[in-house]
Amino acid sequence: MDLQLTGKVAMLTGASRGLGRAMAQALAAEGVRLSICARGADALEQSAAQLRASGAEVLAQAADVCEASAMQSWTQATVKQFGGIDILINNAGGARVGTLNQVSEEAWQQAFELNFFSAVRLSRLCADEMEKRGGGAIINISSIYGREAGGPLTYNSSKSAMIAFTKMLARELAPRRVRVNSIAPGSILYPGGNWERAFQANPAFEKDFISHDFPAGRLGKPEEVAYAVVMLASPLASWITGVCMPVDGAQGRSNI
Repeated sequence: MDLQLTGKVAMLTGASRGLGRAMAQALAAEGVRLSICARGADALEQSAAQLRASGAEVLAQAADVCEASAMQSWTQATVKQFGGIDILINNAGGARVGTLNQVSEEAWQQAFELNFFSAVRLSRLCADEMEKRGGGAIINISSIYGREAGGPLTYNSSKSAMIAFTKMLARELAPRRVRVNSIAPGSILYPGGNWERAFQANPAFEKDFISHDFPAGRLGKPEEVAYAVVMLASPLASWITGVCMPVDGAQGRSNI
C-alpha cells in the first residue's frame, strides 16, 4: 500500500535512540525527508548517519526541546532546507521521580517543559508552515499513564495534559487541514532503555511485572510504536484527528 508519504517533510524530537530512532527509520522507509533533533550531538549524528546510509535525506540538529530559541532555530533550518513542514512528531519526554513532597517545584516545571510545553511550542511553530502546504499532521507521544493512573506523579500529570492538549488543538486546527493525534505507548523494551536497566538490576521484578501487566507475555518493541506513527502521519488517515491511540499490547486498563 502506498501511504502517500514519499517526499513529505517530518520533524521529530528525541530521535537519537529508542522510540525516536525507530520512528525515524520507519518514516525514512516510506520516503519521508527527516529533520531530527536530540540533546546529545554524538548519538544524534550516529542516528543521522544510519538513516543517510539507508538513502534518507536528513537534517540533524542537536538541541534541547525546552529551549524556545533552539526550537525556533531548528524549525527555521528545516523550512530553509526542505521548503516546508508536513509532519511534526513530539516524541521527547521523561520523568522526574518522587512523591509530592520529594519533587521540588523546579522539578515539576522541568517535567512539564519537557513533556508538555515543548509540544505546545513546536506545534505553534509548525502549524502555520503546514497550512502553507495545504495541511499536515502533528503526532504527540503520550503514554498509557496519561490515560490512566500509573507512573511517576510528574509524568502522569504532564502526559495527561498532552492528551487534553491534543484533543483541543485538533478541533482548533481542523479547519486548517492540520490533523492532531496522540499515541499512548505502553512499556517499551529497547537496548539501553529504562526497562532494560531495571530488569538487569532485578530479574525477579521483570518476571513479576510481565506476569501481572502483560497479557501478551512481553513488553513492546520500538518499531511497533513507529508503525502507528507512520499510519497517523499518512494522508490516508485523513479522517483520524483528535484521538489518543494506545499501542500497548493490552497493558493499559482504561476503557476509553
